Amino acid sequence: MSGEQYLHWHDGVEFDEATQTWRGYIEDNNFRSNKHLTEQTFDDKGDAIVAASKMLSEARKGRPPT
Repeated sequence: MSGEQYLHWHDGVEFDEATQTWRGYIEDNNFRSNKHLTEQTFDDKGDAIVAASKMLSEARKGRPPT
């Protein structure tokens, strides 16, 4: 997928109740089933936000998550 296709995506975080950790993600605005989660989980919500933002930035530069 080219970087331009990620222009219509957003980033976010979700909380896992079972592990009490946060995970960042990027998701297609039009197709909610198209979502990529960060590999790492985080104790701090802010760290998950930063990771999600970095993932979206990289995807928009043509380096999508694998």
